[in-house]
Amino acid sequence: ISTVEWQYQSGRKFKPFDPFTNCDLEEAFNSQTTSVQIKINSEVYNADIVYKVATRGGKRIELKRVQLKGEKYKSSLPSNWEDMKGQSVVLIELKAGSQEFTDVEKEFRKTGLSSNIIKIERVQNCALWRNYMIKKEELEDKNKHKNNEKRLFHGTGPHTTDQINNQGFNRSFAGMNGAMYGNGTYFAVDPCYSAKGYCKDDANGHKRMYLAKVLVGEFTKGKKGLRTPPKRSSKGVHLYDSVTDKTKNPSMFVVFNDVQAYPEYLITFQKK
Repeated sequence: ISTVEWQYQSGRKFKPFDPFTNCDLEEAFNSQTTSVQIKINSEVYNADIVYKVATRGGKRIELKRVQLKGEKYKSSLPSNWEDMKGQSVVLIELKAGSQEFTDVEKEFRKTGLSSNIIKIERVQNCALWRNYMIKKEELEDKNKHKNNEKRLFHGTGPHTTDQINNQGFNRSFAGMNGAMYGNGTYFAVDPCYSAKGYCKDDANGHKRMYLAKVLVGEFTKGKKGLRTPPKRSSKGVHLYDSVTDKTKNPSMFVVFNDVQAYPEYLITFQKK
């Protein structure tokens, strides 16, 4: 999936599909499914994967499957991901002692959290990842710098992990755990903070926390009731990208756009 882009004919040109449709088409191609339903300009078409054509009644639109090169690799998938074998979401358990496991554990323990790590899983979700990378490039263009991303923590209960792994973080759940700085999704700088109140135990006493990539971009102090970040200036159209509890040494960040965070690792742990 990483280096392939599906396109549809629009006039004399071919246009790329959005990342979700791209994933659906590529999954169908990899699993040798002959046809799949897709949307082109909000209309449902039946895409023939073999003959690379989309039909709706008497309408026919040519499709193309293109190997990406050069710049386009930016929105492809990370090199450490394992083959997803045509699935759109895969969780890969990291081997204890591997470099990747050690790096994540180091982040988890950086402020003295001594809980036992039961497992660390890498979340591989191609549609979420590609949308996140598109947003990242957009912020780099808008902010004229590449320092927009942080790795932050998000504690959660046992019943929301499937939803986060599949759909990402959802700001409509904001406010369930208090929304002091706005109605968005909250991420903590300090894993101890996430572990304290937000990681609910399951029946085995296991807790769960994400180490996430978050596009905080340009930020300002938030306040109760915010549904979007405030404007950067009274005359301009640009909003801040996120808000925080305090602008000097912030301890948490709030994002209001679901594609601004990617659930990179799911850490399952237990208090000693």
